[in-house]
Parts: sequence; C-alpha cells; structure tokens
Amino acid sequence: MSQTQRGLCLSRYSFHRTDLPCIDDAASRYRRYRTSSVSFWNKRAVLRNIKLAGMTSTRLVEIWNKGVLQTALDVTDYHGDFMQMNSLHRFPLRRPKWHSCTLRKAMHLRARILPKISIQPRLWRRSCRKEKTNHIHTALGRFSGNDSQNNIHLVQLKTLEDVRFGQAVFSPNSDQVIYATGYEFTADGRILGIKGCFNRPSGIWKLRISTPIAASGKIAKPPAGIDVEFQKLTPPHLSCRSPRPLVDQGRSILVWLSCRTGGAHLASSTLHMLDISSDPSSARLDISSASVPAVSYVETPSNPNEFPGLYPAYNLPSLPSATAPSVISSALGVLLHSQWGSRTTVLQICIDNGSWDVNHLTPIVDDHGNLYSWSVLATDGHARVICSRSSPSVPYEIMLGEFSATGSFSWRSLDNPALSESVAAALSSIKTSIVPIPGRPLVETILIQGPNKESEGAKAPCITSPHGGPHGATSTAFSATTTALVLEGYTLSLPNYTGSPGYGEKFLQDLIGRCGELDVEDCIASARRLIELGISEEGPGKQFITGGSHGGFLTAHLIGQYPDFFSAAILRNPVISVGEISLTDIPDWYFSEFGLPYPLSSSSPSGSSSDGANEALPPFVTVDTFAKLQAASPVAYIDSIKVPVLLLVGAADRRVAPSHGIEFYHALKARYSKPQKKEKGCKVDMLVFEGESHPLDGVEACRASFEATRDWFAEARGILASHA
Repeated sequence: MSQTQRGLCLSRYSFHRTDLPCIDDAASRYRRYRTSSVSFWNKRAVLRNIKLAGMTSTRLVEIWNKGVLQTALDVTDYHGDFMQMNSLHRFPLRRPKWHSCTLRKAMHLRARILPKISIQPRLWRRSCRKEKTNHIHTALGRFSGNDSQNNIHLVQLKTLEDVRFGQAVFSPNSDQVIYATGYEFTADGRILGIKGCFNRPSGIWKLRISTPIAASGKIAKPPAGIDVEFQKLTPPHLSCRSPRPLVDQGRSILVWLSCRTGGAHLASSTLHMLDISSDPSSARLDISSASVPAVSYVETPSNPNEFPGLYPAYNLPSLPSATAPSVISSALGVLLHSQWGSRTTVLQICIDNGSWDVNHLTPIVDDHGNLYSWSVLATDGHARVICSRSSPSVPYEIMLGEFSATGSFSWRSLDNPALSESVAAALSSIKTSIVPIPGRPLVETILIQGPNKESEGAKAPCITSPHGGPHGATSTAFSATTTALVLEGYTLSLPNYTGSPGYGEKFLQDLIGRCGELDVEDCIASARRLIELGISEEGPGKQFITGGSHGGFLTAHLIGQYPDFFSAAILRNPVISVGEISLTDIPDWYFSEFGLPYPLSSSSPSGSSSDGANEALPPFVTVDTFAKLQAASPVAYIDSIKVPVLLLVGAADRRVAPSHGIEFYHALKARYSKPQKKEKGCKVDMLVFEGESHPLDGVEACRASFEATRDWFAEARGILASHA
C-alpha cells in the first residue's frame, strides 16, 4: 500500500505545530500590542489517497482535532484524485508511515530491478489510449460542526462549469466566504498542467455561500449542493495563485502571488494585497487595487547582493506573516523563500502604505563555509518561523528563526540528521563554491568537489548537469544523487544558464526564442571555464554530462553540437523533437519557449463566470512551425553524436511524451550499428520505467537510475567496479 496525504488549506482546519520551543516570551508580549494575524485553530483536514495494488484508489477526507482523528469521510464517488502540490507546509507535520511492501521494494537487488525496466523492443508498444488531463478539484468540500463526530458532514459547492477551484481558504471574517484559485479551460478545452508552470489562465476568486449550511448529522449521497455567489478578483493578464488571508491592525488582508499569463512558464512573481474587511456583506469587493503589485518585478539587479525579484515556490506558507514584535506600525511582514542566484533564501517583505522593503534573513555562508539553501516550512503568524536548510555536504536540518523584542533576528537549530562517523567524515570532505562565467553576464555554475580519487596529478572527472525548465534553477540544497556522485570521485558542475530564475526578469526572458542556442552556449562555456581554472581537464573519460527534461534537451544538444568534448551522456525523459507535442500537458511550452505565439488569458473580473475568456485560438502545428521547432531540436544534430548514451524514460510521462526518448534510442541504435561507430565504442541503452512519470521518483526508479548512472559513467572511464 502507498499513501499520499495532503493537508487541505482551509483555515478552520489548517494544521499547526504547538510544541515549538519557547525561546522567550516575545511572541506573547507582541500580541498585547498587535491584533493577532491568525487564530490557532486545532482542527485540520487531511486528504488521503489510498492505493492498493491492482485496485482502484480510495479517497478519504479525515478531520483531526488536537492530534486525534475525529472522522474519515469516503469521497471516492464524488471526487477525483487529490492533487499534491509538493509543498511541505501543506502537509501535517508528522512522520509519514512507511509500509512493509514499500520497504521490500527498496530492498530489491539491482539484478532484480534492471531486467524489468530494460528496453524490450519486441514487447514494447505505444499505447493509443488517450489519458484524461489532470485537473484541479471539480468541487470544493466544506466541513462544519462541533467536536462531535455526528455533526461533521460534507457538502458540495455548486461551482462554475468552466472553472476548476483549488487552494481554498476561509475568510477570517465569515464562514460563508471562501477565497480560492480558479483554473480556467483554454479555448480548445484543456486545463494546462500547472506543476512547474506559473503562467496558467488562473485567478483569485471570492466564493460566497448564499445560504447557511445546516448540520444534518448525516452524509448525504450525493452530498447536498450549496449555491454560491462568485466574484473574480484578478485581471486576465495575470496568472494568480496561493491566496492567504491575514488579519493585521484590525484589517483583513488577502495576499497572493502572480506571474504574467502566458510566455515563459515560470518568471518573476509579484505579490498582491487586497483589503477584504467588507467581505461578509453581499456587496462585491472593490478590486481596483488587485492588479497593482505590492512587490513588483526587478529587471536586472545591479550586483549579486541586490534583490533580483521574487522567485518563490508555487505556494506561500499557510501563515506567511511574521514581523519583529518591536515594530508597532501599519507595516505588514510576509515571509517566504525565494531563489536568489544559486541559493534559495528566506526573505521578509515589509509592506507599508504602497512601499516595500526586503530583508534577507539567511546568511550566505556559515562559520564552516557551507553555502546553505533554505525553505520556509511554517510560521506562527507572529514572530517565529520554521525552516529547513541544507547544502551539498549537509543534509536537511530544521531551524527555528525568531524576531526578538528588540527587532533583531536569530536562528536556532531544532533538529539535525543523525549520521554515522563514516558518513559524516565523507560529507565533511565535500566543498561547494559558485563560479561566475566570464563573458556571459550573470551566468554561473555551482561547483561541488570531493576527495580526488585519481592518480597523482590527474584531475577528477567532471559531470555537467544542467537543470530542466528551462526556467528551473539549481540551488545549493542537498541532493542525495549529486552528493553520492561526488563521493564516487566526480566533480559536479551545475550551471544556472540564461533563463534561470533568481537573476532578474531580463536574464530569464532573454532565453525566449533562443532555446538550443543560448542555453547550450552557457553550458559549454561553464565546462570550459572549469578547465581554464585547472579544476577539470578535457580528454577521454574526463567530461560527462547528464540532464532531465529540458536538461535532457541540453544534454542531447551538447553531445551533438560538441561531439568530441564529452565521453558519455545520460538523458532522463528528454525533449528531443520539439515539434512533437501531441502527448503533453503543456503544449504552450513548445511554442512560447521557442519564440512562437501561444495566446493565453483568463476571464475578466467583471463577470461571475469565465465566459468569453481565451477567445484567441491556440495555434496549430503547421508545416512551417514544425520545421522551425525541429531545427531547434537536438534531433537536428543526431548524425554528429558518437558517445555512449543511456536513456531513462518514464512510460507514464504526461509532460514529455515517452516517444521522445524511445525514438531517440532507436535512431541512435541504427546509427551506432555502422561498423565505424562500433569500432569507436559507440553504444546506446535505455531503461523504461512502467508507471513512472516525468520526475522518475519512485523507489525502484530512483535506485535503478542512480546505479545505472554510476555504472554508465564508470564504464565510459574504463574502471567499472563491482558493487555488491
């Protein structure tokens, strides 16, 4: 059995840690001076998918009160699969349950894993069944009642036919008012994939329940339908997400994040605020200020220490407010983590009367030289915040940050990983630095080095690993795979090329229309820079490359455009033929990232539905469009490739069709069968993971992928060792 649980972010049932250590009484002193920004409700709702092998999944909504399960409502007949947002603060803060069958999977020997996933040309066939696109909740569930199990019941809100609502939160002023993110269909009837894509036709909506919900003591089948009044608060050109209500100085404020709709799938975010103090009334809110950001874009920071703009996670913390207790003013403090160069950092954004200021709360380097990356997990809504931090040599630690009564800020470690002496010694040998690339403004690479296991005078072989996206980013956060490869004796280079977030909006947008050119040039320049510095060297068995998704796109480009530089390559779910977009949840990516128009917008806030939204028709792949996209694809250089290539493909990938990697495998197989290629040691192999999607993050997939990566590069170096 595998279980997925996710905390539903409904304020009346949100989770809170109540066992945080009390460093001093600053928070309680603070509350005497300032209206509490949130009450500490003890109830929470947990959405749980339960999947049994060979059976359909069961979906439960659990109501917990003070750590005790009150009831579990089976909503399988009324609700599709719950969607995970991969945000820790949206989960209950407790240890997940690991089941024996999962552990048995993890204990499979490599000899038992690889034969199941190796390519079998005679047996493999492409499925022609069209998968239904994932979408956000078709209806919002609300629970009401007291602590008695008999009074908890489920109702279904009658939502709009053409909008899918999620990220629901109650108003702090009324149980009859809900704020939610509404995801709208495109003109051709799609709900575009949102994972890693912040530019969707989506907006913030106010949902007002027209009539009170009476507790019946029973669960109706189907749940009773409740009429709802709708008001869209945000404009069509902004893709909005993560509404969070705050109460500050007697005001009720709704804050949320937005990006531009369409274009780059992930760009700078802006922070917005709206006064919702009047929302209990039936009158529509004044939304004249909703489109004006409280924190706007930054085109280009003047230096690496200047704020580059907001590049946060998809969601704000459930309670994003925290300010120094000594600050008694109208300023509102919002805490979040954001990409800043090659690190993720914790920021406090102070907003006051239309002006804003950003305070950097995390040191760049600690006393031991660790380049930490940080993530906000939760705040108490007042003066304390819980974060995780890590670096390539330090696995995740839990940190408590607190504003003192005098306004200063300090960190304290709450939990460190328990490491054996041998593991701790190995990790302490790892050094991390950030190397700027001359002649390529703002481009830099994260350099991770371990003990050199080569013969005296030789440099450790270097693995270049470009991130995906292309508007993803590599940070200095701990990665088990990266650290393990370093301990195998490799130097790792993780370039943040043009288009990466965390360096200003211009740097990110400069890649649009130049994928396969500018990003490729940045990556090869990064590899050559390390050679110039004497960190690595060129030659057989000295340079390797691996990447997934757009990183796989870059990997394929680099071994095609620079066929003599790298000695072996590994590609995970790569984009190979950009013109092939029929099986993807993000068809707009294949147009927008390559400079072709793909109009997107959501509905106008003037109406109560999305009628008239997205009137511009999405483009179709014409002969000319296909030719342009294929010319920018790695497949254009396939005849130049001559290094050993391993492909790792998820058979259930909805983001990049598995056919990209599989057709690339067969194309290389045919070319490598020629005698002159065989003599040079050219070979290609592929592992196909049934049931795995784009991340390849299942237990077997993770283990098999790492072992295959380790062995593929070792064989290319001619030193394949026996691993028991």
